[in-house]
Amino acid sequence: MSLNILHSHSTLYGPPFRVNFLRIYLTSLSESLLHVVAGCKTYLNEGRFTWRHDSVLNFIASILKSVNHCNLYADLPGYISPSVITGDELRPDLLITLENKCIYILELTVGFESNLLTNATRKRQKYQDLINEQLKNYEKVKFVNLSISSLGVFSHPSLDFTEMLKDLKFDEQCRKYYVRKIINICIRSSYYLFCKRNKEWDNPQLMSY
Repeated sequence: MSLNILHSHSTLYGPPFRVNFLRIYLTSLSESLLHVVAGCKTYLNEGRFTWRHDSVLNFIASILKSVNHCNLYADLPGYISPSVITGDELRPDLLITLENKCIYILELTVGFESNLLTNATRKRQKYQDLINEQLKNYEKVKFVNLSISSLGVFSHPSLDFTEMLKDLKFDEQCRKYYVRKIINICIRSSYYLFCKRNKEWDNPQLMSY
């Protein structure tokens, strides 16, 4: 099986590709892949992992803007903040409210494969009080617990995301395409983080899609 390997940062914004992370890891024995793309506290504080997270979230928000008769809130520049509805204490990544008194609460986590289920469980527990609170205002409250690995692997609870897209009248072809795009953004952004290890972080624009 052939593997398409990026050779420069300039190609990160080009066509879809697959990255051989094992080969990358073996060429850098002094650092673990986990540490570089998901575990380094210094990188976390610099906003590197937030950049990857927001790159995925920005794509999700962009596709949901096309939904008719809804209000969209996202914790991103250019969007109304979800805190307008939830307050600042528990502010999810994205909210979408529909005319039929239904609200979707979407929380996105992008981490390492071994933490997928742990992340999903932690987020569910964290937002349970918010879910209960919103039931006072909406007939239906649906929590979309989107936990994805740095290589684009979806956790089992993340199936709620595709169910949400189905409820919002996106056909099967669109749903599959959007999932592939999310996987692609996760891989490309994680590879960029790896390439930028031990280099200054210059707060790049969110990953294009």
